[in-house]
Amino acid sequence: MELAFSTDPDWCAKCKHLPCRCQKASTQIPVKPGKVKIRREKRRGKDMVVVFETGMEKATLQRLLKEIQKAAGAGGAVKGDTLEIQGDHRDLISRHLESLGYKVLRAGG
Repeated sequence: MELAFSTDPDWCAKCKHLPCRCQKASTQIPVKPGKVKIRREKRRGKDMVVVFETGMEKATLQRLLKEIQKAAGAGGAVKGDTLEIQGDHRDLISRHLESLGYKVLRAGG
């Protein structure tokens, strides 16, 4: 049902549907069963977590990065086919990736 305006919190002004259809489509991250590697690095004296060998597309990595940044309260970036997240959040990131169906391998120390 398309509405012009609604006070319902589930109504979306972007797609004008109740409940929103565009958010559900954009928040789902496609899962390809596989492995990702995760390691901790030091850059300029600060800890950083790098997720590499993902095999994901850049758009998928961007959505995944936003989820991880929100959960960890940290900054980050997508560089090539890797995710770089500021701080040592290996446990949180590995749990999140495992909940999405990926097998997480820790590399390095």
